[in-house]
Amino acid sequence: MKKNRLGKTGIEVSQLALGTLTMSPMQRGLSVDDGSAVILHALTKGINFIDTAQMYGSYPQVGAALQKWLGPEPVIASKSAIKTYDGMMQAIEDCCKALHRKTIDIFLLHAVRDAADLQSREGALNALLEARQRGLIKATGASSHSAKTIALLAEDERIDVLHPMINRDGIGILDASLDEMISFLGKARENGKGIYAMKPLGGGHLRQEAAAALKWLFDSNLADCAAVGMTSFDEVDMNVAITAGLEIDAAFAGKVAGQDRRLFINEMICRNCGACIEACQQGALKPGEKSPKIDHSLCVLCGYCAPKCPAFAIRII
Repeated sequence: MKKNRLGKTGIEVSQLALGTLTMSPMQRGLSVDDGSAVILHALTKGINFIDTAQMYGSYPQVGAALQKWLGPEPVIASKSAIKTYDGMMQAIEDCCKALHRKTIDIFLLHAVRDAADLQSREGALNALLEARQRGLIKATGASSHSAKTIALLAEDERIDVLHPMINRDGIGILDASLDEMISFLGKARENGKGIYAMKPLGGGHLRQEAAAALKWLFDSNLADCAAVGMTSFDEVDMNVAITAGLEIDAAFAGKVAGQDRRLFINEMICRNCGACIEACQQGALKPGEKSPKIDHSLCVLCGYCAPKCPAFAIRII
């Protein structure tokens, strides 16, 4: 597995990272045993970078895998959407405890929406900077679906690592074109930012063209690494093979791609309160008579709407 350095951080990561959102309770809800088994399989295949987040609820799977792993310590990235200094310090402490680590390699501001949102998280960012100084984390970071926010963060000297929405078809990129996002990422790389791509398969929309989509990203040199959600040994094996440039058997690729996954709202228990609509940055949820309407062409299966639902009526199926 080829490895790259994340910008100026000095952190060396495999070109392919394992994203844990898809195995989390927000999506497929793998058990601790099943999720940790997938993570361990990925580690044996040369993946050394695991992406998680406070919101995902995947710490138990990651923590269980790390306790069993006997090889070199992998790179861990986590995130929190908390805005306060105390809250972010607690989030870092909770992550270290859950993952049995004294240090988390990268800790990010999760899903920054815009300049005003970044400003509202000054306390949290100050906590990340102090945590880096104290050695609790090695690098600060921020993730965003917004191209203009990525452009802003690319110029922010306090941020070491960016986790942007980027894929071949521009699926899920907010407030700018794919070409503009490419330009912003180029500037970020000039400024020494480490970059690991979010949704390189477009939240599943490009899963039938996974090989071409990942090749596009790797060839573009826009990112040091691509984080892909994986929930089975087959998914790990296929994505590792693609990253290595190997030919993929069509039947195997079709098997891994499987059936379409879609956002589902249970109208029987939905309160139609609109909390999910407010949480959806993609504009995929609209007001409806009994429950919000879903525009599946806009949904990138990020699952960020689900934790906001007071009735637990939202699932990805």
